[in-house]
Amino acid sequence: MGVPDVIRPLFHNYEPDSLDLDRDWKLVIKTIMQGGEWEQIHWAAQYYGREKFEEVLRSDLEGNQTLARPVANFWSVVLWRKSLPPLQKGERWRPTRKIPGV
Repeated sequence: MGVPDVIRPLFHNYEPDSLDLDRDWKLVIKTIMQGGEWEQIHWAAQYYGREKFEEVLRSDLEGNQTLARPVANFWSVVLWRKSLPPLQKGERWRPTRKIPGV
């Protein structure tokens, strides 16, 4: 299934016809979480469901943290009705992306 017109503008860095909505669901959801507008978020929620959004957010928070902190906090409030804990002193500038095996 190709990328529908409603979300196509979010994938200007990709060849939209090369994306597969089922195979690349994490990328699609994360992209929509980061920069989607209401209509795009609504489409993704209908197509993927809340559980997939929760899985993407949980995975991001436990992994490389590619979502901006305010975006991750917003989705934490939306999905779990609680803000992320405030960063401790020194955490604000720590690296959030990890190299596997290092």
